[in-house]
Amino acid sequence: MSNLLKKLFFIVLVISFSASMASAQQFRVGFAAEPYPPFTVPDASGNWTGWEVEIMKAICAEAKLDYVITPTSWDGIIPALLSKKIDMIVGSMSITEARLKSIDFSDKYYNTPTIVVGNKNMKFDATPEGLKGKILGVQSATIHEAYAKKYFTGAEIKSYQTQDEINQDLSSGRID
Repeated sequence: MSNLLKKLFFIVLVISFSASMASAQQFRVGFAAEPYPPFTVPDASGNWTGWEVEIMKAICAEAKLDYVITPTSWDGIIPALLSKKIDMIVGSMSITEARLKSIDFSDKYYNTPTIVVGNKNMKFDATPEGLKGKILGVQSATIHEAYAKKYFTGAEIKSYQTQDEINQDLSSGRID
């Protein structure tokens, strides 16, 4: 075999190997690592289900992406995207001016208004005056935490890593 043919054969091998490596790479889809029914919920085997998981699967199927679900703590999900530990976020993330400075968003695919939740027997007005002196639980690194700290200055604000922790403290009476 001539030197030219050997070189061409080698180049074809390198290109083929590189192409197979690129196609073997998985697209890393990040979302909050905590169960957040009905959006994202791990089953007993650790497989994630939920309607946002279904949306993510449909997006990846349409784009012909081989994906791997990469659960990430909510307060670290944007840094994970920026540092390329994940390739995309699927989650109930509000589009804010601050977030738009560092990441891009698709069109909003649903909207849920913010609410204040308390125990059934508790009567309260969900205003800064109505919650003065109360202990409010909010999830850290959310727009709700920023809002509560800005407007509910007469209340004690406790920040939590997960919604489950907030629910547990609400049920046990540690927050109002």
